[in-house]
Amino acid sequence: MTRQAALYARVSTPHQEKEATIESQIAALETFAHQEGYQLDPDLYFLDQAVSGAQLDRPALNRLRDLAAERLFDAVLCYSPDRLARHYAHQWVLLDELRRVGVEVIFVNQPAAPEGPQGQLFLGIQGLFAEYERASITERLRRGKLYRMRRGQLVSPNPPYGYRYIPVSEPDGGRWVVNPAEAEIVRSVYRWYTEDDLTISQVVDRLRAAGDQMLPRGKRWRYSTVQTILKQPAYTGHAYYSRTRTCHEAVGRPKKYGRGFLRRPSHEPRPREEWIEIDVPPLMPEDVWQRAQERLEMNKKFAPRNNKRHFYLLRSLLVCSVCGRTLAGRTSGGCVYYYCTNRGKNRAPDVPPHACSIAGRIVEPLVWEAVCKLLRNPVLLADAWQTQCEPDDADPDEADRLQKRLRVLERQHIRLLDAFQDELIEKGELARRKTRLDTERETLVQRLDQLRRQDRRHQAKVQMLDDFAAFCQKIEASLADPTPEVKQEVIRLLIDHIVVEKDTIIIKHIIPTDDDCRLLPGRR
Repeated sequence: MTRQAALYARVSTPHQEKEATIESQIAALETFAHQEGYQLDPDLYFLDQAVSGAQLDRPALNRLRDLAAERLFDAVLCYSPDRLARHYAHQWVLLDELRRVGVEVIFVNQPAAPEGPQGQLFLGIQGLFAEYERASITERLRRGKLYRMRRGQLVSPNPPYGYRYIPVSEPDGGRWVVNPAEAEIVRSVYRWYTEDDLTISQVVDRLRAAGDQMLPRGKRWRYSTVQTILKQPAYTGHAYYSRTRTCHEAVGRPKKYGRGFLRRPSHEPRPREEWIEIDVPPLMPEDVWQRAQERLEMNKKFAPRNNKRHFYLLRSLLVCSVCGRTLAGRTSGGCVYYYCTNRGKNRAPDVPPHACSIAGRIVEPLVWEAVCKLLRNPVLLADAWQTQCEPDDADPDEADRLQKRLRVLERQHIRLLDAFQDELIEKGELARRKTRLDTERETLVQRLDQLRRQDRRHQAKVQMLDDFAAFCQKIEASLADPTPEVKQEVIRLLIDHIVVEKDTIIIKHIIPTDDDCRLLPGRR
């Protein structure tokens, strides 16, 4: 009696699909069916192309499981257990489900497993090896990719707008090069946003009005596209990888915002020292990019949201001392009040009951008086700068010595390769010496980067100390009779946030750094 069989095949990536590996699976399954006397129907070919075997939710596999329950076939032919599922537990779920409805699963690349415990043990061992193989391949690829990135030998094949990727298969490939047409658009976007004070929406409108002369890679310019360009750090010549890590343990935890629980892994930032930095061709000076980041941050913090009716001088600046929530403004009877919304039944479970509120007529004059005092005594800000900055104990000649040592290591590396090519040293000795040279070189490069950062901080400090006094005098002279809007602008320029406690307020002023220089010349 001829038995009806279904056929299941799967490939994980589009690359495998292009190489016709799924056709080779189908051919092997058809040959097996012909030899064993199974009848195949093209309507019962279930093919998952470019679908990972690490998940059970696959289109063709779902249809196979639905039709198996209707007993439209007696057996399922599959090339190997890892084609059915990569995870051992998933394999047993599928095998048990099909066995319960009377459908036999046959793997054609292995001998038929005997019935009973021995057969189950054999399939279990194969499933475990498939899962181990997948984990090993993933780990090897991950470590190899990170190693090549740390060596500067690899960048992402998906460059941001403004660059073009040279494939590894081409001479001197595996890198980004500047796309001249796109790079000019990127520079225009930054110029419009930082110098012409256009909003992101206005930048989008200007790009769309340019028509075919400024088409992006997508169908049309959007707000999110321009925002992504303004946040891209690679335009300064530094691309970063491994900046976040996937937290699988977050699944099942309560959501930070809203109700319910997390159903997917979250992503958390890694420590700065774990980032992998790769040098790429820069498109603009770093100070231009930094000005864009400062404006983005200011807009994010002080965005008007839905408030269109009332003016609040200290909007988005007052912070509750109990829960850290930004106080909201409210106008009642012509009087302004600031209050914490994270209280009563609306507060988070880990926040104690509290009531934080303060009248605008009390806090606003106090804050403005503190700002005026700072403008009259700019030395206060300079003292705060000196207190915050770490002492610079670096040797002035250290950078030169490190550069000389790097050149020596480069010559040693060349001589080492020459000795290996002349068969003067063995491969194992080459690897040992090369590892020592690479380790010392990486240490020197890290120290040079640290010295460059210290030098930038020192230059910013000198610039601030020399010019901030004149800046304060200029601001103070223009505040003889300021409007509320001018007051608000000056307050936001000098104050980071204000902590509201029961009987006191704590004003946190902005201390200029090399990463946040709103108060430095050229940033106002």
